[in-house]
Amino acid sequence: MASLMRDEKDAHINWAKVLTIGLIPIILIFVGFFLVVKNIGTDSYNDIVGFIDDRFGMLGIFLYIFIVDTLILPLSPDFVFPIVAGMPWYEVIPVIGIASAMGGWASYLIGRVLIRVPLIDRWVEKAKDKWGRYIDRYGIVFVILSTLTPIPFSTVCMAAGAVKLPARKVFPCCLFRILRMGLYYFLFRAGLVFV
Repeated sequence: MASLMRDEKDAHINWAKVLTIGLIPIILIFVGFFLVVKNIGTDSYNDIVGFIDDRFGMLGIFLYIFIVDTLILPLSPDFVFPIVAGMPWYEVIPVIGIASAMGGWASYLIGRVLIRVPLIDRWVEKAKDKWGRYIDRYGIVFVILSTLTPIPFSTVCMAAGAVKLPARKVFPCCLFRILRMGLYYFLFRAGLVFV
C-alpha cells in the first residue's frame, strides 16, 4: 500500500513548477533579444539576420532544430527565434515547425528501435526514468503537452518510444510542434515591433 501511494505521488506532476522552470529560459532569451536589438538597432539586427540567412540559409536553421529536437542536448530550439524573427513567417514557420516535428519522430524512433545500443541506451534510460512514468499515466496527452509547453520535447518523445507508446498516436501529436513554433515566432516578431 505504501509503495502504491509513493508511485501515485511520484506520478503527480506539479504543472506550475514545470511551466515556471520551463518558461525561465524563453523569457531570458526574449529579454536578452529585446535588449540586444534595442542597443544595436534594428538596422544592425537586420544586417546580422541577412548574414546568417546568406551564410547558412533555411537549411542550416532546419538542421539545427532537427538535431536539437532529435537528441537530448543542452541546447534549445528556442535559440533560433531571435535569428528568424526578422524573416518572413511564411518561410520560417513551416521550416522550423516541420524540422521540430521530424526531430520528435526521430527521437521516438531512437527510443523505440535503438534502445539496445549501449550509448543510446543510456540516453533512453535517463529519459525513461525521468518521464516514462508520466507517459505511462497520462499517455498521449503528455506527448501533446511536451509539444506545446516547456517540457523537454525530445526527451518525452524518446521516453514515449522506450515505453512503446503506439507510433500511430505519437506521430500525429508531434505536428502540434508546428503550432508552438508559430506562436513563439510571433512572440519574438512582436518584440521587434517594440524596439
